[in-house]
Amino acid sequence: MNNKKDFEINGEKLYSISEMAKISGLGRSTLLRLEEYGIDKPRYINSKNGYRYYDVVNVHNAMQYQMFQRLGLSVHEIASYYNGTMNKEETLDLLRDRLAIAQRTLDEFESRFTERGSLSFSHITIPAYNCFHFSCDIENPKDQIEYNYRKIQEMYEKGFRPYPTTPMFSVVPDFDSVYEGKNPKPFRSEICVTVFQEEVPDPDSFIRFRSRNAFSLLYHGNDTEIMNAGAEILYKEMKKRGIRSTGPVFGFCIVGPFFGTGIDPEDYLFRWAIPVD
Repeated sequence: MNNKKDFEINGEKLYSISEMAKISGLGRSTLLRLEEYGIDKPRYINSKNGYRYYDVVNVHNAMQYQMFQRLGLSVHEIASYYNGTMNKEETLDLLRDRLAIAQRTLDEFESRFTERGSLSFSHITIPAYNCFHFSCDIENPKDQIEYNYRKIQEMYEKGFRPYPTTPMFSVVPDFDSVYEGKNPKPFRSEICVTVFQEEVPDPDSFIRFRSRNAFSLLYHGNDTEIMNAGAEILYKEMKKRGIRSTGPVFGFCIVGPFFGTGIDPEDYLFRWAIPVD
């Protein structure tokens, strides 16, 4: 009855942590971590020797944890769902954001295999972002890259940890005014690097963006030809289609200079997005 590898409760066979690890594909340390976070607590723990035993429900919880993990949810977000601290709407919003990220990623990889110089327009959802934030009014691309690089180093030194699903992006609040000739250039852009929400070592450098619907331009080609012109191309297309902007221009450098010198500058990938109704 108390044999570590053969344990039953009311005739139901339970699994040792080694058996549970083999069935679920999760390591012992991960199973212990899930227990610590309240995501998947063992059916039974022997108080004398600390041996843990798991049932079919535990296996299901472990599978669901891996599903959430593959959708890009952090262990803190998954724990909030299991512990009931995240309500129904918050859970659905979080999953919608992850779906939007997956769709954008698919579009971006498809674009990488298109002919250089290709443009594609689409409606997308910009997820909610938590960002390390700084301003930049440098127009020279080379100087701007160097400046951004130094600011990212500063971000690491402050203790922020970058979030892996979204590259660094810029926000130009007054681009429509610039485009209409109401404000002279140069114009200031706000630079954002997505970071984990639970880690905010410097609140003055932290900003949140809410989720919003947007019209988008995806471009595969040479960066010098499109980096500064892409937003204007998108804005013209929106005017042609009668789409009204409701927010600032977002510019995402998906594959660019920060990804290393081994990437052909003719194969950079950029996305611009403007919030719409």
